[in-house]
Formats: sequence, structure tokens, C-alpha cells
Amino acid sequence: MTGISVGLSGQLPQFRAPALRGSMTVSEALRRLLAGSGWRAVRAGGLAYRIERVPRPARVPPPPPARGSETRRVDPRPYPAQEIIVTGQKRPQLLQDVAMSISIAELGSNATGQLSAGSRDLALSVEGLAVTNLGPGRNRQFIRGVADSPFNGPSQSTVAVQLDESRITFDAPDPDLRLADMERVEILKGPQGPLYGSGALGGIYKMVTRKPDLVETSGSTRLIGEAIEHGSVGAGAEAMLNLPLVDDRLAVRGVGYLLRSGGWIDNMGRNRNANETKTSGGRLALRWQPDADWTIDIAGVLQDVNSKDSQYVTDSDDTVRRDARIAEPTDNDFKSVAATVQGRIGALKLLATTSYVDHGVDYTLDATDASAQFGLAGQSTYLDDRKYSILNHELRISPAGSSNWIAGLSYMRARSHNVGTMSSASETLTVETLDRKITEFAAFGEATVALIDRVKATAGIRIFRSIAEDEALEQSGGTSEHVSKTGVSPSLALAWTPGSRSIVYLRYARALRPGGLTPAGETSSRRFDSDELGTFDLGIRHSLPGDRLSLNASLFHTVWDHIQSDYLLPNGLVSTRNAGRGRIYGLEASADWKPFRGLRLSAGASYLDAMLTKTEDGLELDDRRLPIAPDLTGRLAAQYDFSLGGWATSLSAQANYIGRARLTFDEDLDREMGNYTTTSLAAFFTRNSLTIGARLDNLFDIQGDSFAFGNPFSIMQGQQYTPLRPRTFTFSISRAW
Repeated sequence: MTGISVGLSGQLPQFRAPALRGSMTVSEALRRLLAGSGWRAVRAGGLAYRIERVPRPARVPPPPPARGSETRRVDPRPYPAQEIIVTGQKRPQLLQDVAMSISIAELGSNATGQLSAGSRDLALSVEGLAVTNLGPGRNRQFIRGVADSPFNGPSQSTVAVQLDESRITFDAPDPDLRLADMERVEILKGPQGPLYGSGALGGIYKMVTRKPDLVETSGSTRLIGEAIEHGSVGAGAEAMLNLPLVDDRLAVRGVGYLLRSGGWIDNMGRNRNANETKTSGGRLALRWQPDADWTIDIAGVLQDVNSKDSQYVTDSDDTVRRDARIAEPTDNDFKSVAATVQGRIGALKLLATTSYVDHGVDYTLDATDASAQFGLAGQSTYLDDRKYSILNHELRISPAGSSNWIAGLSYMRARSHNVGTMSSASETLTVETLDRKITEFAAFGEATVALIDRVKATAGIRIFRSIAEDEALEQSGGTSEHVSKTGVSPSLALAWTPGSRSIVYLRYARALRPGGLTPAGETSSRRFDSDELGTFDLGIRHSLPGDRLSLNASLFHTVWDHIQSDYLLPNGLVSTRNAGRGRIYGLEASADWKPFRGLRLSAGASYLDAMLTKTEDGLELDDRRLPIAPDLTGRLAAQYDFSLGGWATSLSAQANYIGRARLTFDEDLDREMGNYTTTSLAAFFTRNSLTIGARLDNLFDIQGDSFAFGNPFSIMQGQQYTPLRPRTFTFSISRAW
């Protein structure tokens, strides 16, 4: 259900329309359906369209062809305005009407042959999105410099990851779901407290899946192979099947994948290419449409990511080897199920959704360098076992065919259970345990009203009550805490639309994270307080007729109070504290240009000045930059589509610069990273239902430190680096039907 309203005066015309497949704008879909019928769709405002007869054109004699040129047919229709539908604000909206900073990554279907990606790959094409590189299943996302720490401690993430209507992370690392058979990813930048509640200080990372097609049976398969310079080969497969069970009423869609990615880190004296990774998973979705006004969607997701070893080195950032006593594997198991009912009741649209997430992350680390800290002797290992769950219910209403307002009620319960175990040849110790439950009840809403001609205001608010229950246990004893908090998260935006292709907006919004207990700490209170963030965002989006040139730019200023930050204790365990007050000034800009048919040029850049202006204890720091997020990024991309010997051909190239960043607030552990440029090339050839693709990443085999941290128990003993993945060639062949 998209919320689109289509109507006409009088009797509905009778004619046979062609079946549609693929991702397209609403205007393009209606144009194709009505082509040759004598009728057309005219946008009547918002998400409403009116069907009317095509007027008879006046006869105008054609102009004579220019000397020496061939006569060619010219399409007199104007290029349609860009009408991208986004749902990140919990109802369908036209992108050009959204008064906030948002990036849309349109993803090809399996039939296109475009290679599926994860969140770290996607970050190369989205300004403001940064993803750590600790390893598959252990990474964290940050948006616009709202970054607190590289360590995976008990603090809640600053970016909320969404899958359709389901929130799938709270305090867990990024599950890095493979973007197979996804329609798009929406990245909402800036605080999203009014609609999304606790967390979401930096923004929202929302994946939108392709829904079951109720009419047409379709499917696709893809085989993938890869070869890594200085590393091993990998292979995998993806498959999708869409099957209508009852025409126009019931359909099922399934996606499955299995991939083995080659390793490139050598453990000296043990094994080569140690960090191989296996990813397996799939999605199954059922859609039932009992009548034209109601839809029921049920979906389940499974994904298992297993890495044989970690991917840091200790010699320098220009090597891919390290001395290792033991392997350090990681296992990330993700499961979720969701049910959504939506439909019309009179002039209102109702949506009710329920979802449940079961997420397990465990990893093993060599803890020998910290054995004495725990009263152990000789070689020791540390096993971190984490279990996360999220139960979410939400009910919301909005006007059918309009995005002017939305209101809703929400209930969320997030639980986490973390156990850290230290083992030697003769003894096993449980060194830390944390049980945490966060319950939140909320009422929320957002509404847009016209102030004067072409100027609108959008106000949002969330009234919530959260209850945090924590129990922590370590060698020195245990503590427990029960904290309740009632609060309000507001937002206000002003938007000026000087034309149908332009919007200028100013938005202010707030979000917060609840406090809690730490599993380990140095202070007597063993508690960290809630932190809160507010952002002013001034932006502009503009496109020329035909969308031949699209521009997007924004300036933003963020103030962040009582920053929660995970930090490293002398024994190698991770605790959480309030680091102080921070502020961020930033600038983002991007442009897409289509100088002529088939060619698309794209460029983007971001600049961040993110500082800790005051520590919680008043200490002065030599380097006051907030961690992880690079100060400067830039990208250049080009894509050329043409026909070659009967094959639809697409050639593309992209270059990315990642600027300097720091690791942590702790000056004893601080490392510089970043300051490198990578380049990629890709080619896809399609004929009928067959697509052959090839991609070359890190073309010049650039060496650089993408993330300066690997093992918290040995980082005190010397430098650690996470090298870039070496030059990688990927080949794919896919077929659709």
C-alpha cells in the first residue's frame, strides 16, 4: 500500500493495460498503464492523481531538418518531475515535499545483475554515512558525525536500523543484512526522536524490501565469483521466486543467498587468508489483499554471518599479516518476524504492525596480554556472548491519499543479555554479566500546515515514558537499577517551495538515549546518564526539467549533551561513561547531471567539524575531535548506458576519498586513520533475461587504515590497523524470468 489516490469523474474507461514490472515513479507507472488509451494521469496535489482524456493537439507543421542531419522523431512531452516516493517518515511522501535531509539509494532487482551490497558498501555512495570496519557482524553505523565510540559496549546505537516497518536494532551492532531483492534504502539524517523514539540521535537507516507481486509469477538466480589480490577466492549464489497463489489476492515471495567471501589477512605461523566469511540467509514474505482497500503482510528474515578470524594487523597499515596465537572467530545470527495490516477506514488510512527480533552476536578474542588482570596465567581467551531481542507494536493513522499528518501509539521492549567469559588452560571465569530491559510507551504525531503561499510548517512531537531495568555482575560484585523517565521529543520544520522542483527547508529536531548500568566500571556509581541531542538543519533540493540536473545541499549544527561513550578499561573490558558536551558543524552537497542520453555524472562531498567542547569532569584534551567520523569525504561517479551488439550495456566508475578520523577520546589509545582514496570500475551486459556483470574494487590496490582497532586486550601493547580490502574482482551471471 503506497497511499496513492487515483480517481476520475464519470464512468471508468474499459481497456486492456500492460503488466508492469520493476521500480519506477508513480507518474511513469500511470503513463505506461494508460499509454495508447486516450487517457492520461494528472497530479492533483499531494499523492492524488486525476484520470482525464488526452486533449487533441493542434496540428503544427514539422520544422525542416537541419542541413546535413537525419530526420528523427522528437517526443514533445515535457520530462516528468522527479516523483520518488519515500516512507521513512512512516507514511508515503513525495521526496520533493519532505522538509529534511534524506538520501535514497535505489537498488537494482536481481534481474539487473547489479551486485548486492551491505551497509559498508552503500556508505560509499551516501554523504554523511560512516560504518566502522571491525569485521562482519561487529560494525557500527554513524550519521553526520554523531559518533560516540568504536567499541561495542552497552550504550544504545546512535543510528536505528529499520526493515520496512520493523525496528531491528536497539543496542546491537549492525546486522548488515544483505541487500538482495531490496527496492531501496532510505537514510534519514539528523535526530528522528519524534517518530522513532529512543535512540536515532544520528538518523535512520531504513531498508525497503520488494513486496510480493499478486499478479505475475517471476524469479531470478545469480551466481557470483570473486578473487582477492593477496587473498583467496570466493563464490556464492542468490535466488528469488515470486509466486501468486490466488490472482490479485494472495502471493508469496522468497529470497535466499549463500556466499563465501575470500580472506586476505594472513596469520603468520598458522594459516593464510584467515578472515574468510560465510553469509547465508533469506527472506520469506506473504501478502494477502482481501479487497482493494486492505493489505496484510507477513515476513520473516534469517541471516547467519560467520567469520573465521578477525581482520586487524599489527605490523603496519601497508601489510595484510599479523602474528596470532589463536583464531578470533565471530558469529552473528539474526532472526526477525513481522506482520503489518494496513487499509482504509473512510477517509483515513490505518496501519498496525508487530515485529519481533532475535539477534545473537558472539566472538572470541585472544586475551593472553591481559591474563594477569584476571588472576590467570599463560594463554587465555575471552568469549563475548550477547543476546538481543526487540518486541515492537505500533498503531498509526493518516489521511488516505495525503501525507499532511500522521498520529500513532507505540510500545517497544528491548532486552539484552551480555556474558563475558575468560578461560585459560586450567580455569574459566565469568568476568562480566549485564541484563538490560528497556520498555517504552509513546504517543507521537506530525502535521504539516500551509502558512502563506508556498510556505509550509511541519511540527512533530513524541510523548513517551521509558522504564530501564538493569542488572550488572562482575568479579567485584553486582548492582541493579530501575529508572523511569517521562519526556518529550519535538521537531519543527519550515519549507519554502518556490517551484515544483525546488524546496528550501529549515528543520530543528531532538532525540535522546536512556541511561543505564555498565557491566564494568571504575566509578562507584556504575551508572551512565541519558544523553540528548538537538540539530538545526538548513537545506535545499533542486532539479531542472527532465531531472537532467539535481542538486542537494545542507548546512547543519548539532549540540550533544552528556555524550554516552563506550571506553576501554585497563583490563581490556569495555565500560560506558558520559564523556561530556559536543558540538558539530557540517556541510553536505551532492549533484547528479545527465548531460546527454545514457550518461550520468554524480558527485558529492561532506565536511565535519565535530568537537568535544567540554568533558564531563572538566579535563582538557589535546585532540577534542569526536571519534570515528572522517572530517572530509568526497566521491565522483560516472555511468554510461548504451547498446552494444544487441546487449544493453552499462559501464561505471567511482572514486571515493575518506578523510582523516580519530579512534577514541582516550588519548592513550587514540589512533589516526583514514586519508585514502579508492577507485572502482563496473560493467554489466544484458540481453533478454540474461545479465553478465563484472566489478573491480580498489582498482589501484590502495593501502590504508580503515579502522584502527581490533583486539581490546592487546591494543595497549602496540599499534593495531585494519587494512583496506585489497584489489578485488567480482564476476556475476544472472537470469530472470
